[in-house]
Amino acid sequence: MKRQPLIFLALLMLGSLTSTFSVAQRVVSVGGTVTEIVYLLDAQNQLVASDTSSIYPDAATQMPKVGYQRTLSAEGVLSVRPELLLITPAAGPAKVLQQLKDTDIKIVSINAPDTKQGILDKVAQVALALDKEMAGKQAIDNIQQAFDQLSTPKSWAKHPPRLLFVLQMGGAPMVAGKGTAPDTLFHLAGATNAVSNIKGYKALTPEAILLARPDAIVVTQQGLTRAGEQAIWSLPGMASTPAEKAQRLISLDALLALGLGPRTPQAIQLIHQQLEDWAP
Repeated sequence: MKRQPLIFLALLMLGSLTSTFSVAQRVVSVGGTVTEIVYLLDAQNQLVASDTSSIYPDAATQMPKVGYQRTLSAEGVLSVRPELLLITPAAGPAKVLQQLKDTDIKIVSINAPDTKQGILDKVAQVALALDKEMAGKQAIDNIQQAFDQLSTPKSWAKHPPRLLFVLQMGGAPMVAGKGTAPDTLFHLAGATNAVSNIKGYKALTPEAILLARPDAIVVTQQGLTRAGEQAIWSLPGMASTPAEKAQRLISLDALLALGLGPRTPQAIQLIHQQLEDWAP
């Protein structure tokens, strides 16, 4: 029997106690991963709006927007008359959230650690909030199976590839260090973060890029479209890296790279596929 996330079992028990209450039919989801999970649970008919980071699936981009999750306005959220607001810990500012809490809107924060278990827990939390526990259980089973089917290349066991995630390409490149979503994604894929010595997102000097010795550069598809591939290889310090010499570049949809959501197994598979020619 597949191990279910402990939080899901607890939430399922709690859900049975609250099933007599009406289910919110006017929901606003704030955070791309939260919105993706709502669609995964086939609960999009309850959505009346989402934030601008909600870029998957395509249908999510067509609905009304209440702004970006970190810069919400009370007026923007209230204008769609929500009964329930699903947010992430990144949502803000705090003053706006407090204004919304002072109304009759129910606010639920979807909060879980950046781990494989945390991905499953996010699904469980959204499922409970939307009264979709059974759909949540099925989704969790499917995600777990997708993780189980992944196979890290055997050659990576002793010498995992060193990956560098570049978020911002202009000027001094902004890269993802320890404690970021790309860092977790790399480890789940069996790779190493080339800049695990730094914490969070930081600008990297040319000397630091050279010392990081990345075997491949990882960027978002959106960022690559804006800047172009040449902008990456032209970054100061990049010319002498193994990644530049092999022209090894991995591009992922922004939500795949940064969201740590239900499609994370797909992101890992894409990393494996795009590094098929890499050898230690």
